[in-house]
Amino acid sequence: MNSALPVTASFPTHKKPKMTPLKTLVCGALLCLMAASHAQPGLKPLNGNSTVNTDACLLSLQHSDCNSVFAIRQYGKPDMLHPSDCQLAFCKAPRFAFADAADSGQQQASATSEQQTQEDAGNASWTGDRSGYYLLGAIPLIVGVGSLLNVDHRLTYDDSGIWKRSNQLDLEYGVVLTEIGGGLWFGGQNRIGRTFWQSIDASAFSSLAAQALKYTFSRARPSQSSSPNHWFQGSCCQSFPSGEVTLQASFVTPFILEYHQDHPWVWGLEALPLYDALGRMKTHGHWQTDVLSGWALGTAFGIFAHNWKMPFFLSLMPHGVMVGWHTRF
Repeated sequence: MNSALPVTASFPTHKKPKMTPLKTLVCGALLCLMAASHAQPGLKPLNGNSTVNTDACLLSLQHSDCNSVFAIRQYGKPDMLHPSDCQLAFCKAPRFAFADAADSGQQQASATSEQQTQEDAGNASWTGDRSGYYLLGAIPLIVGVGSLLNVDHRLTYDDSGIWKRSNQLDLEYGVVLTEIGGGLWFGGQNRIGRTFWQSIDASAFSSLAAQALKYTFSRARPSQSSSPNHWFQGSCCQSFPSGEVTLQASFVTPFILEYHQDHPWVWGLEALPLYDALGRMKTHGHWQTDVLSGWALGTAFGIFAHNWKMPFFLSLMPHGVMVGWHTRF
């Protein structure tokens, strides 16, 4: 590919970068972490109980505050709740969690309390949705501010050690296999299984969005041009945004949202998109604003998928997939 690509869009002359790659990625990571931290909290187990009386639990789900939070959100409507799901019931946050279903004193909730809980649940969900929209809206800002600060520039080429391109591809394939394998293994009846399916949704839809942006803006990669200002070059160029960083961010976000209250270490999963962002820049696959935009895009779709009532691809699968291979064997 000839590096002397024609410029079909007018951009300022590239100058010496004012921000180091590490500072740029730290800013992007903080942006995604702030948005994710304000998104919908993770689901919490019902008082930590592993078993409850099925009949009592179903009755409680029909009359308790948790009905709108769990049954409707996860399955669309209460009558879709299978009896075996009862012992795996979850509530969205501690303030929504109802007492042990076997405790008859907690089976009834007043109409006022139920209405208030539904309103709170709706508000929490809308807060999470807004975080995703904010991230999508931040993508053009990332590109605009990045251009003003001249953050886009080539790094010293490095295709060795941990930055080797084959390692980046191994990580990509490993994430895809982990998502699909985890979803099929755990099914959709428990907390971790649904989170895997939410991750599959996020990765699939964010990848489609990333590919659409690549074809639309057709930006030249650092390996194709020494200038980051070559946009709208045609089908040859697909630098913006980074599809692999989008994948990594969409994979980890549902797990972070689901488990960060119980296991704060889960925030460490953000190391995956961080590594991939650095690797793609070092092998001249993407510019700084490419990887930051991909990070924001993947995180946004991860937030959306975590807030959906029922994982999309799980709803298309046969009912047997709800059980999962782990339960069968």
